[in-house]
Amino acid sequence: MYNAKITTQPYKSGKSLTIYVDNKNMVNELMIALMDAGFIVNYEPCYISENYEGCFLYDDKNVITICYKSQERTFESS
Repeated sequence: MYNAKITTQPYKSGKSLTIYVDNKNMVNELMIALMDAGFIVNYEPCYISENYEGCFLYDDKNVITICYKSQERTFESS
């Protein structure tokens, strides 16, 4: 079972349906599932800034992004 947060965001001239998941393996599993369903890969999973994400083309203007947002590290002074 997946635990995910889904949002829509502006993307170039259209929108991105972004699915935030709990870990990198979930990104990879969902990418494989959507490839098997016939979606066209825009880019394979990779690190972009703090995120591990992959992306599919939905149509000429819109995309589906699957993203794992790594936890920000906080440093405490001793």
